[in-house]
Amino acid sequence: MKAQKKIIMAGAWAALSLGACIFAESAPGTSAFQFLQLGVGARPSGMGEAFAGVAGDVNAVYWNPAGLAALERRELSLTHALWFSEITYSNLACARPALGGVAGAAFNVLNSGGIRKADNTGARLSEKYDMADLMGALSYARQWGGLALGANLKFISSRIEEETAHSYAADLGALYGGFRPWGRKLLVGLSAQNLGARAGYVAEKSPLPVILRAGGSLELFEGLLVVSDLNYLEKGLNLHVGAEYARAFGALVTAVRGGYKDDTVKELGALSGLTAGLGVKWSDYQLDYAWNSFAELGVTHRISLGIKFGGPHDGGGL
Repeated sequence: MKAQKKIIMAGAWAALSLGACIFAESAPGTSAFQFLQLGVGARPSGMGEAFAGVAGDVNAVYWNPAGLAALERRELSLTHALWFSEITYSNLACARPALGGVAGAAFNVLNSGGIRKADNTGARLSEKYDMADLMGALSYARQWGGLALGANLKFISSRIEEETAHSYAADLGALYGGFRPWGRKLLVGLSAQNLGARAGYVAEKSPLPVILRAGGSLELFEGLLVVSDLNYLEKGLNLHVGAEYARAFGALVTAVRGGYKDDTVKELGALSGLTAGLGVKWSDYQLDYAWNSFAELGVTHRISLGIKFGGPHDGGGL
């Protein structure tokens, strides 16, 4: 068993190292499908978008697919995000115990709303056009003792009027929970996302926005979870930190969240990194809200509805 575990760990590190090499080639240019860098899920977004080291939440599919391995029931999450102007971002994620682990699927749609056309002088016209991006993914994760491994296979598509572009990509993730500092639960996660071929409109091709995440979550005491991620994107390293405090009032569980991320600090100022959120859970239903600041550009809002079905390990086969 120990030898098998060493082989699995070596395979995980090799896969993530491969992702780093692919990323090194893509860093100098501008990547395609930029919407893949947007945070998904109100709970992760309220916690500073630091979620690579969190397990047992179906939204882990968007941050580190290995986190799906801890799911014991069928779970569904629907998220709707309001961005600037008329831009909306809608997401669906579902997963269930199956095939000796946990299998899942996800679907995202980003819609720009109506954008006014312009002529070759830059003058605005009365006609409008729209842009839409979508991503569909199939996921699988499995746990071996304290180690979990997961992967996503993605189809990505983008449309501007009649022009379309599409690509395929993969995500790889690992999550280890064998640490118990001060008797507290500590999870450490690694993920490499959007590993795939170049894509673009007509003959112009660009690399995908590869993201490398290294993060952790620590339960300081009952109800208080602190999280941190170090992310490597095309613009370099950035740090995300956050926390969640949950408390039960009878059958009702409420959560308060906050966080900070330094992605946009250089361009938009220190206040652009603030995040906050609230959550309410009753029985098998959970409602979450997240607020993200972008300083002078405005704020974004996300609302997620989560539902759990069946009893523990009630997965069956797919």
